[in-house]
Amino acid sequence: MARANDIMQRMRQVQAAREKAFEPLAEILGQRAELQHQLAELDAPYGEAFAAAEAAGWTAVELQAIGAEQPVKPAKVRTRNRRTAPKGAPEDTAEESASAPPAGATTAP
Repeated sequence: MARANDIMQRMRQVQAAREKAFEPLAEILGQRAELQHQLAELDAPYGEAFAAAEAAGWTAVELQAIGAEQPVKPAKVRTRNRRTAPKGAPEDTAEESASAPPAGATTAP
């Protein structure tokens, strides 16, 4: 039993050393996430300012030559068309579907 306790104690020491080594990385990860958030908040006003400079007569090439990067355009979001019936076709209701035979089906006399 004493041997198992020694092994567990050593494992805890190793784990504590690993956790201590991770602390600076964890702090930097937090700072990095905050800076990325701040940068993302500036994307829209930066794009507007860049467009305003172009509207005032600057070209994108001139602005880039003096250090202004062309703003990143946000990705276009594609929406899916969820309509299943052609436009103008009447919609089936559950009641109609239950009482009407399937298309092409024949009914016995």
